[in-house]
Parts: sequence; structure tokens; C-alpha cells
Amino acid sequence: MPSEKHVAVCNFPLSSHPRTVSKLVCKLAAAAPNVRFSFLSTAKSNDSVFPPTSRAAFLPSNLRVYNIGDGLPAGYDKLASDPRVEADLFLRAAPVNFLAGIDIAVRDTGSKVSLLLNDGLVSLIACELAEKLQVPWVAFWTGAPYALSVHVHADLILQLRQNAADEEKTLDMIPGLSVMRMADLPEELVKAPGTSMISRALREVGNVLPRAAAIILNSFMEMYPEPLMAGLKSKLSILLFLGLRPSPPASDETGCLSWLDSQSPQTVVYISFGSGTLTNLTPEEITALAEALESTQTPFLWSLNDQLKARCLPRGFEERTSSLGRIVPWTPQREVLSHPACGAFVMQCGHNSVFESVAGSVPMICRPVAADQMLTARAVEEVWEIGIGVEGRAITKSGMVKALEVVLRSEEGKVMRKKVGEFRQRLLVAAGPEGRAEADFKTLVELISTL
Repeated sequence: MPSEKHVAVCNFPLSSHPRTVSKLVCKLAAAAPNVRFSFLSTAKSNDSVFPPTSRAAFLPSNLRVYNIGDGLPAGYDKLASDPRVEADLFLRAAPVNFLAGIDIAVRDTGSKVSLLLNDGLVSLIACELAEKLQVPWVAFWTGAPYALSVHVHADLILQLRQNAADEEKTLDMIPGLSVMRMADLPEELVKAPGTSMISRALREVGNVLPRAAAIILNSFMEMYPEPLMAGLKSKLSILLFLGLRPSPPASDETGCLSWLDSQSPQTVVYISFGSGTLTNLTPEEITALAEALESTQTPFLWSLNDQLKARCLPRGFEERTSSLGRIVPWTPQREVLSHPACGAFVMQCGHNSVFESVAGSVPMICRPVAADQMLTARAVEEVWEIGIGVEGRAITKSGMVKALEVVLRSEEGKVMRKKVGEFRQRLLVAAGPEGRAEADFKTLVELISTL
């Protein structure tokens, strides 16, 4: 077969991972036109990221998209599925399905795979697959470096956890994590062994990532303390910081932006907990949040799906607050957060959402729900000081009333807003033409073109 470079991309098909990984791959394909890219993911994921009706017109000519099996049994109800179960079933079938997809891509292109590029959550599978194919592999960690560090040090953390039941114990033993606590660790990391494929995959990250040719981080190095960076560099090979954000559609189909135009500067609280089941609040918290908004008469824009709206909002809430705020099933989040009227963001502390908030200079009210969100929330509150957490890590009416007062109407909130604005300026420099991100991207292009 020809010696043309051919990169197979092994994607994790859930949450925000597909959009983040696909943005990187499209950017790489445009920068390396002599390299072929085969993007492997489930049909559902591929259709959401690369709509079939526009796929041919917008994809680079050297990038092809391939559907692989999702691991779901026949008759599985995808509409009522639990993402945890869906992820587990996908990972169980992924080794066989990724290999089958690669075989099809090799036949289609006439080029053997020369490199695997994988989402960090499938690193264990990609490592084993790369060894079978006898090719190098590069992992893309889409979350925060804090989360990567706890997974890299998983064996040490689990050993210490067995000997210390104190959930408030800090992680001083890991470089750069002295502000983090045992209680901030992802549930999937500390579950009993063998309970899920996600748990196993995350526990093995620290064992397999040192064997990767490089690790791409979806972050800016300039944001994190030097001890954290030094600790990661001591464990891993080449670290490349790209700081990519997924590009959501910017259409204003629900009229959010035109509504914001009618509001006073920095007065509206924007509320969104993502679109996945894993990031939903409890019904009691949704009720408490609504009651806090109404009692404080705080202008709001709330992204909430119709099912939760009907089931969880207090009776008559939408009618009583029709002149105060809006509830919509979807928002162009980046544009909302950049609007002058946006004064605070109530959110779950997903990695991408935090940096969209920083890009808009909007301080945050954090209610982490799952995965690595507790670690990110701790960084927002204690490291960067650009937001606060809700009392007791669960929303109550009184706790949210206090949080809204602090962020929107107090001197402490003004300081947060000033700090997040300064933070934004630092990131603009880091992401600029002379920043580390641009240099690291060029290094990555050279890497995939020569390995």
C-alpha cells in the first residue's frame, strides 16, 4: 500500500466530547492536507457533529467520517437511555468496533493507518489497538488538567483513600492539587473496581498514557500552577496545550439574544446545566432555584428542557415571571455569555462552559453534578477566584438567594468580575498568534505528518 500518512481518530461519542474532538480533527485536516483522516464514531454522534445534509460540502477533502457500532442491544430505547449505561455498552464493544471501522477506512483509502488519535476516555482501548496495529498513538484529553492529574495518580489516591476516610482531606501529596479534596474526586474514579467500564477506563489512564507519543490538552498552560504542570510532565511524554473550544451553532432560534438586548447591563443570570441526563439538577433543586429567582426578582435566562420545566417548576412560575425572565429549551451559549446584559452564570462547571464564561467575563455560581466538575468548581472558587459554589453543593432557596446577592449585587461580586476580566485577557494572549497554543498546534501537525 502507499506510504501516505493516515490518521484514524477513535472518538468517545457522548457529552461534549464529539464536538471538541471533531473541531481538532477538522483543524488538523486543514493544516495537513497531505494526511488522510478517518473519524470513527457512532452514527448518532457523527450525525450530530457532521450533519449528513451538509457533510460533503463542509468537510475537508482529506477527512472521512465512518460510523461504528454503538454496542447497544437490539430494541434498546435510546430516548430513555441512561448515559452511564450507554457509555458502558459502547466501551465494552469498542475494541472490536474500532478495529472494524479502521479496516473499512483502510480499504476505502488504500492507505494503512500510520497513527491513532483518540479521545482520552478511550486511551486504554487505543493503546491496545495501537500495539496490535504496531503504530504510535496520541491522546486528546478534553477535560481539565486537574482531572488528568488525579487520573494519572489514581493508584496513589486510591491507596490513600483506603487509609483515610476524611472526605475533607486535601490532595497535598499530588503536585498542584493542594486545594483539592477527597470529596472533589470523580465518582467514576473512586468506585469499587469492576463496577463499570468507565471506571476501569479512567483508572487505567495513568498506566497507559505514558506510552502515548504525545498528550494533547484542551487547555492553556498559562492558566494552571507550575507544580501541577511539572507533576504532569514528570509522568507523561510530550504535552501539547491547544485550548480548543467546540463551536456551537450561533443561530438565535429561541430569540434569546434579542430578549437580552432589552435588559440592563450585567443584570441577567444565565442558567444552564448542559443537555445530558448526567448534568441535570434534582427536581427539588430546580424548584428551589425558581423560588430564589422569583423572590429576589432577578432577571433570568434559563435553558431548561420542556420535560423538566413541566415536572419541576412551581405551579404558575412561568406566568408570574413572564416579565422578569425567559425559559427556553436551547440557547447559543457562547453568544449569551458574551452579551453585555449577562451578569452571572449558574452552571455545573463543565470544562467548556467555564471557559465560555471566562470568554464573556462572566463570574460563575457553581453547582457541580458529575465527573470532573467538582475539581473544576474548586479551581473556579479557590484557584482563580472567579466564582462561588452553592452552599452544601446542592441548591436551596436560601443558598441561591445568598449566591445571587454576592455575585450580582455585592462588592465581592465586583471583585470576581474584575478578576474574570483579567483572566480573559491572559487567555486571549495565550490563544493569540504568539501564544503557546499556536506553537503547540504546529508541533502537533509536524508530529502527525512524520510519525
